[in-house]
Amino acid sequence: MINQWLDILSTLISQSMWVAPVLALLAGMLTSLTPCSLSSVPLVIGYVGGTGNHDPKKAFWLSLTFSAGSAVTFTTLGVASSLVGKLMGTSSSWWYLLLGVLMVLNGLANMGDI
Repeated sequence: MINQWLDILSTLISQSMWVAPVLALLAGMLTSLTPCSLSSVPLVIGYVGGTGNHDPKKAFWLSLTFSAGSAVTFTTLGVASSLVGKLMGTSSSWWYLLLGVLMVLNGLANMGDI
């Protein structure tokens, strides 16, 4: 079932150039409704409301700057993780073993065993 949806989406994206950006926008909007993202809303409202001093123009520019900064940050992190993933995909199996050992050691350290 999921493979069928992925095949349909892949076909739509390959046939039309605008489908991928629209899907990315919708996915971004959906992920902004997660509990992790919603917990920062009071902080942003408090900062913009407190710094804006009831000036709608200033509040708008603060909100726009915050949104642009978030977009640039997440885009940069996404590009960096994509490049690291591409690098790891072309490396040999020793890389996976090293990462596995590091994850086990991190888990033991978090449990207090190391």
